Amino acid sequence: MNVSRHGSVKRIFLEFVIYIISILIFSPLTAVSQNQEENQLIILTSFSPEFYKPFIEKFKRFRPDVKVQVLNKKTTAAIDEIIRGNSRHFDLLWSSSPDAFVVLKRADRLRYLDYIAHYPPFSPKQPYYDEQGWFYNFALSGVGYMWNKATLEEAGIDSPKSWQDLTDPRFYGQVAMSTPSRSGTTHLIVESILQDMGWDEGWKYLMKVAGNMKTITARSFSVPDGVADGRFGVGLMIDFLAHAKSHIDAVNLFDYGKPTFVMPARIAALEGGQNVSSTVAFIDFLLSEEGQKVLLQPGIDRLPVSQESNLKYEVKILPLINLIRQGKTKIYDTQLSTRRYNLVNALFDELITYRLLERKRLWKKLLNLEELYRQEIGSFHALQGAVIELLSEIPVDSNQSLDENLNQLFTSETLSMEQHEEKRRLINRWEEFVTNNLQQAHDLIDESRTALSISSQTENNREQ
Repeated sequence: MNVSRHGSVKRIFLEFVIYIISILIFSPLTAVSQNQEENQLIILTSFSPEFYKPFIEKFKRFRPDVKVQVLNKKTTAAIDEIIRGNSRHFDLLWSSSPDAFVVLKRADRLRYLDYIAHYPPFSPKQPYYDEQGWFYNFALSGVGYMWNKATLEEAGIDSPKSWQDLTDPRFYGQVAMSTPSRSGTTHLIVESILQDMGWDEGWKYLMKVAGNMKTITARSFSVPDGVADGRFGVGLMIDFLAHAKSHIDAVNLFDYGKPTFVMPARIAALEGGQNVSSTVAFIDFLLSEEGQKVLLQPGIDRLPVSQESNLKYEVKILPLINLIRQGKTKIYDTQLSTRRYNLVNALFDELITYRLLERKRLWKKLLNLEELYRQEIGSFHALQGAVIELLSEIPVDSNQSLDENLNQLFTSETLSMEQHEEKRRLINRWEEFVTNNLQQAHDLIDESRTALSISSQTENNREQ
């Protein structure tokens, strides 16, 4: 009995020792060391393979020892995954959305690197990194609109000359864009318009454009594809997506909105990443002359932030650099954008994405009514103004849009039960607000049509 108990104790002790050894062998600390020894680099990016592959191939020539893995994911989904903890241990986020990096910085999900770029930037207003060194700018972009010249000519429509042209009835059924809640680059378009026109006028503009939209796509890449193949006459997009579809015969054309907001594309190390030395090496390559030169390759067509690259290589084919030199650009306010990032996305969906069909039908009814008002155009303009006012109202004013508590409801991943309930009630109020306004606009148009028909019938009776 004693011998048996002694053997049992010994066996338990041996099992305990084996357990401790297994923990030491397979612990996260040991895994990190093994990973670092293998010189791996895991990148999360919103860029397509057509964009990032030339950079990876060039980087491997300098660092063939580093094994690079890349996962493509839209910006909004990438932000969500990183904020939830970066469980897949991505080392870098690489994106065209400058807002994403400010969002992650505020959420303490970026990793500080003791690295300072030693390459002079093109513009002091667009340095390589933020003031505290949490992320790095590597390219500059702007937003605007691309159009298919042949498609518009076939429809008898002149090419757009400004943002405001896209609200003109002649573009009915010709416009496309994606939704900012699913595309970081589309958020840049929406926020640029809000920053340029102001909160109220910006939303009014967006909802007037919505009346002319043919569709809202799920991905930003679908917009230039649709314009290029003639499904849409005009698409709102960021410049590099348009450049990829531009043709020598000038069928597809692009112009920057005026004023042009300059936005930096960025890269940053992430908390939870395990390969610091490889991370620094890739960022240094991206900001070097060799890395910046890749931006000028056909199909990429991005403006480098490197002063040396912009002076040494032929970049005048990129109109953005001329706009910057002529002082015709503005700096995109990422701090303002970040304060209301998710709120703007949620509002866009509630006001436009989910109500697009209703808005299109209303706009069409209003356009058709104009034909009946040929003899009373002044009365029509009064009706049009009243309808547009109803269609343009929003349930959140400019002061509320910057309210921290309100924005917290759409930003935080860990809402309390009370906050979830508050958010639900808020969205319900938004839905009721939009429903009531759309119904009032419908009623106003129908009443005017009825009154016009009665008036016309009375006039016909008199003539008889």
